[in-house]
Amino acid sequence: MIDRVALILDIFAKRAMTREGKLQVELAQHQYLLPRLADNGAPGEIGRRYRYRGPGESQLETDRRLIEKRIHRLSAEVDKISQQRYQYRQRRQKSGIPIIALVGYTNAGKSSY
Repeated sequence: MIDRVALILDIFAKRAMTREGKLQVELAQHQYLLPRLADNGAPGEIGRRYRYRGPGESQLETDRRLIEKRIHRLSAEVDKISQQRYQYRQRRQKSGIPIIALVGYTNAGKSSY
């Protein structure tokens, strides 16, 4: 069963076009998934994924650690891209070159001059 938030994140994932958008959606999906990781079995139950099998990390702990690591890496990448966009914006504003936009219903004639 899929809930409302998961459905919305899936729609955003399908429509994300830019690298930054794709990273943001993946980050949101991981942040949504992390608190929902659950131990899928009671102690002594056989055949469950997160069953504790003695000393060491359980599968639940391993998955949680890997997702946290991925969240940290994605956050750093999104911050880096955001900083680059800010720097480019500052450079455009400092250049003093006016920014114009051609507006029209069709592309007829706008690219020829």
